[in-house]
Amino acid sequence: MRIALLTAVALVAAVMLPASAAKAAPADERLAEVERYLREHHAEIRAPGFAYAIVRGDRVVARAAWGVDGDGQPVTGQTPFVLGSVSKSFTALAVMQLVEAGRVDLDAPVLGYLPWFRLADESASRRVTVRQLLTHSSGIPGVATRGMTDRYDNTAGGLTRLVRALATVEPTQPPGRSYQYSDANYIVAGALVEAVTGQSFGAYLRAHVLDPLGMRGAATAAEADALGGVPAGFRYYFGRPRHFDRPFDTSGVSYGFLAASLDDMTHYAIAHLRGGEYGGRRVLSPQGIERSHAGQVATGARGAYGFGWRDSALDGTGARIVWHAGAVANSFSHILLVPEEGLAVIVLANIYGIAMDGPLTTAAFNTARILHGGQAVAVAEDPFFVWARRGLLVTVALLAVVLAWSVLRAVRRPRPRPSSGCHVVAVTAAWVAGCAALTAAAGWALPASWDGAGLPQALLFAPDIGHTIIAVIVLAAATALARVAAALRILAGPG
Repeated sequence: MRIALLTAVALVAAVMLPASAAKAAPADERLAEVERYLREHHAEIRAPGFAYAIVRGDRVVARAAWGVDGDGQPVTGQTPFVLGSVSKSFTALAVMQLVEAGRVDLDAPVLGYLPWFRLADESASRRVTVRQLLTHSSGIPGVATRGMTDRYDNTAGGLTRLVRALATVEPTQPPGRSYQYSDANYIVAGALVEAVTGQSFGAYLRAHVLDPLGMRGAATAAEADALGGVPAGFRYYFGRPRHFDRPFDTSGVSYGFLAASLDDMTHYAIAHLRGGEYGGRRVLSPQGIERSHAGQVATGARGAYGFGWRDSALDGTGARIVWHAGAVANSFSHILLVPEEGLAVIVLANIYGIAMDGPLTTAAFNTARILHGGQAVAVAEDPFFVWARRGLLVTVALLAVVLAWSVLRAVRRPRPRPSSGCHVVAVTAAWVAGCAALTAAAGWALPASWDGAGLPQALLFAPDIGHTIIAVIVLAAATALARVAAALRILAGPG
């Protein structure tokens, strides 16, 4: 799954709806303006496939799908997209069903349901509660750099193995202290559902959430293949979409790998707008829906996190939006609710890249702005990644020149240079040290500056930068070797 990637910058952007338009109805001209904006947005982000819907109460008032999926087929309302972290709201809903059934206590320790749950700090393990999992306040840090997300593991017991692997993870703060987004919380929550119900997480979700909501095209596990498979998606590669296919990830459904179509997501939105009911079937009480939406732990970015939902105030109004965005390496989704107005916006795209997180996330927010009589706000590609990409490419070019010169110097016969040995050794050592420092900066320090990521995450979510980093490492190592070879020839003298 993505690094903790859908940023606070997007959250700040989300709350800028104009106060004067907070209660405006989505008139036909505004729906037309939304479609014009989203068509332009679709072209600007270069998404091969894109879909959106606007829901008012129990009606879909606007809906469209454009482009093609990764298999070359037209995108329709039935095309499944992997939802990324929007999946967390489904997991929270499943847990809340068990709460309302009296089978789970939100404030009970997780150990009461998963006796084998362990963190590296056993004292912390005993104190982590179910509520803390759902609100990302357990103290468990992000686990992407430990290889515990985006595993594409479809073997039996994958979710349990992920939870057991947390025994090596040290909490970074005491349970309950503050918000700290981590996919690990929802990995554990999924395993808790399995332990309490005796069913696989996917099977429980299918029987108690997806089927009751008529989400027939949603996929949780092996059924993805039975439904014809989830189409491949795309990643950005130097600003252009590049086909990227991966197998479905059964072990990651509870935190990010649930798949659903636009039509499925309209059913889900209607249920949340109507107090947990869709088509005469109820998946949660109105009170349970309200509890899930209500922010409980401040996120530090003008909002709070509830149970699988972000709860944000709209500047200068008494209104609020409840939302979540999500992404995997080749797919993006965003659902936004304005509960007091019975309004929902859904946006899906079959492309993702960490540098484009802002532009992708802004579409649903801008749609809400337009529906409230405001104007769309432009969000550009993250400048950090733009400059990182440029800097790496310049470094590659310079290293290639230096390497060519160093190789030429190594292979030509040097002139005798008596008494230059110390100088040659010192200069060569400086070159080797510089190349080693450059390798460390490119291969470790640069990815780590993106929310603690590593090179594997760079290769997954920013492959153009990841591949350029590898080119820097290879060229730096080759340059160091060539300089050593040149020095040895000089020291050996003619002959």
